[in-house]
Amino acid sequence: MAISADTQLLFHWIPILLGLTLMSPWGESLGRSISAKWPSMETKRGRTIGGMLLAMFGGFTVSAHTYWIHNKAKEIGSGDFCAGGGIWDCSSVIGNDEWNTMPFVDIPWGLAGMLAFCVFLWLTISISKGLAETWVSAYIRYGLALGGAGILIVMYLIYAEIEIGKLCQYCSTAHVSHLIATYGFFSLSKMHGTSEWGVGMMDDARAARKERRKTRGYIAPTIKDDSEE
Repeated sequence: MAISADTQLLFHWIPILLGLTLMSPWGESLGRSISAKWPSMETKRGRTIGGMLLAMFGGFTVSAHTYWIHNKAKEIGSGDFCAGGGIWDCSSVIGNDEWNTMPFVDIPWGLAGMLAFCVFLWLTISISKGLAETWVSAYIRYGLALGGAGILIVMYLIYAEIEIGKLCQYCSTAHVSHLIATYGFFSLSKMHGTSEWGVGMMDDARAARKERRKTRGYIAPTIKDDSEE
């Protein structure tokens, strides 16, 4: 039994919606419920980064699916393998020869989306692993710049859908994921350098790095003196 296009979309929307929930005001209770396994979920910064990663993962998977649809359309020439209902018809959009590739570079939009979300994921994972590093603010700015450029592309693609007269549910899912990721970088830019980022934790990380440099990576264990008991 074939799974409809709308049902297939659920597999992409699940991580996106979970990520959006974590980043929302209602994410605090969800973060608290999973903080035993992921302690960073106790903080707004941690929930924002976690939500971004989930949303970006959903954006990457739906972009990969879109790329598959593009190749399938090229292979068989036509078909309703991803058609929805009424105005929602991804076959008509992705299979349109005039609009189905990125101008100038001539690569399919699905592949372009995969590359963009890979960069998004790399920036976000790097930030999460180097919270106290001096380059974090630059990486956040890179994410905002990529997000801003992507919003212009989203507007262009919406224009293309209007010209075609159909909307692509897979493309729209990737657009939503991109907007969530961009909002996440904006939120991180507001938090960085404030108490919400975790100044104490950043100071502890800097002290640990300084100690490792002094001892060439070795930190002697603290031995409790019995005479102090």
